[in-house]
Amino acid sequence: MKRFLFLICPILFVACASHEGMVTTTYKDSCKITTVQLKGAAYSTPIRMKNNTVVLGTHRRSIYFLTSNDSLSSGNMIKKVYRTKFWVHATPAIVYDSLVSIGSYDGNMYFFNEDGELQKTIRPGGRIYTNSVQLDSLWMVFATGVKGLWFYNMNADTLFLSRIKHLTHGSPTVLGNALICIGSNDKRMYFFDNLGNLLSTFQTDGWIMHSKAMPQSDSVIVFGSYDKNIYSVSTTGKMQWRFDTEGRIHASPQQFANGNIICGSFDKNIYVVDHNGLKIAEIPTGKRVVSSAGIINNGEYAVVGSYDKYLYVIRSNGELVKKIFIGGKIFSSPIILDDGTIFCATTNGKAVFVEY
Repeated sequence: MKRFLFLICPILFVACASHEGMVTTTYKDSCKITTVQLKGAAYSTPIRMKNNTVVLGTHRRSIYFLTSNDSLSSGNMIKKVYRTKFWVHATPAIVYDSLVSIGSYDGNMYFFNEDGELQKTIRPGGRIYTNSVQLDSLWMVFATGVKGLWFYNMNADTLFLSRIKHLTHGSPTVLGNALICIGSNDKRMYFFDNLGNLLSTFQTDGWIMHSKAMPQSDSVIVFGSYDKNIYSVSTTGKMQWRFDTEGRIHASPQQFANGNIICGSFDKNIYVVDHNGLKIAEIPTGKRVVSSAGIINNGEYAVVGSYDKYLYVIRSNGELVKKIFIGGKIFSSPIILDDGTIFCATTNGKAVFVEY
């Protein structure tokens, strides 16, 4: 027993050495990298609000509001922290013009104002893994656990549900003609109308997890599946094309301004394909790629994170422009702030600002 205690004590000491809010700045790869220590692993993809506040959740039951305005040098970067009752895995979203909605494993959907002050909480039933999307001026849509797709009207404080057979771990997408699509662990992509009526489905051979459908047009989406394919599918459930990789697809495909599509795979590669699914480039990384790309510079470049702890900056033609070492596995997607700073979060609880 004494030997066991001797072995674990140094580990506990290391784990507790970094305190919440601790800020460190390093210079590497021609970049200034400022890191803020959070509590818990960050799987939630951050969002940027109009006031340049960054919002994200962590697995230590926390929702963070961070600011980089005049604070990268002062070290005062945590604006507000709200503690939930269980993990926060979902990505936040801006709804009703200025409110932040974010769900938790505790079954609550939380609504905050721009200052991080809680405005409202609803509890529809089921753990919430997905982000919400605004359907129109009145209705927002999100999914919970095994319950299905929820439609919520904040003005009337009303909810209604369209059931889905299996776990919905991904997030809904709204298409221009008011259709909603969402993937499920029953290996199907579902298409609903704005009243919650099921219109069509598309069957794959693997789970559709975090891969959120990307609109290629008002009637065609692109998404990934755990069957190792990237699919282009019409809203009527007809496949347009598919691109095979050697690993599961957890990331959401993203599109450059020129129409090319970028997506990472568990096979440790980042792929760039054209609008017909033909491969343009294959960029190897050291570990699996779960993170979706952040599109920057008017759609000419993308930033993608990998479990190898690097950010990859890639041009729309598939050229690798830069690798930036972050110091933690990157699950969630990077975003770009108003001043061009890249922001990402890691599974070892670090919020990272990269000035390049």
